[in-house]
Amino acid sequence: MAGLHVGRIVAKLQRPIHTRMSPHPPADPIDPVPVVLGSTLVTQVNETTCGAAVLLMLEATGDPALARTLEEDPDRIRSYQLEIHERITKDAVGPIDWPKRFGSPPWTLAREARFPGVTYKAHALDDSTEQGRAILQSVWNANATGIPVPLYTGGNSRLGLDTAIPRHVVLAVPPAKQTRTSNMRIYEPSSGMLYDVPFEDLLNRKTKHRALGNWTHVVWAVLPEPTGTE
Repeated sequence: MAGLHVGRIVAKLQRPIHTRMSPHPPADPIDPVPVVLGSTLVTQVNETTCGAAVLLMLEATGDPALARTLEEDPDRIRSYQLEIHERITKDAVGPIDWPKRFGSPPWTLAREARFPGVTYKAHALDDSTEQGRAILQSVWNANATGIPVPLYTGGNSRLGLDTAIPRHVVLAVPPAKQTRTSNMRIYEPSSGMLYDVPFEDLLNRKTKHRALGNWTHVVWAVLPEPTGTE
């Protein structure tokens, strides 16, 4: 029997998320490309800062002034990641800080995500269910309107609890131009590469994928919610 990942367990406890489904045209994959600011490849600075690297790129996408600063001062890419990691781990469980060695919990990453016009909320998902498809459809829809979305990835419980919990963070980013393909563009911070992944390839996964940091499943999506401001 196939193993369950933690997202599948938690997702069953959440209220269903109802999303209008739209048909996906055929995919048109492209080779992965490096993500750079200026001439610097943007990667996580250590093994625990994947979430911070993702939030840095999310924030820079919506803040041209920050993007220029990072392009002009490559050292700032590293220092700002560490600042973000401090924010993510602060007051994670009430007044208690999250141990930095354990990375970024989804709820504080959602709290610290900064993009114009939206706030973020973390949702566990099971990629084998209609609810999981609906959540990933919401990710695709957000990208289509220009909003990046952090995703947590992980493995299966049959490989041990250590792999079933969320283990890595990647960023689903908007397309460079308007497109009708079903692909999702995913920034993977350990490699600093941008992958083009057909939507259907993220569902009912059984094998690891480079775009997911060599994990098997998307297990949480940190979805945007409108703030009501421009």
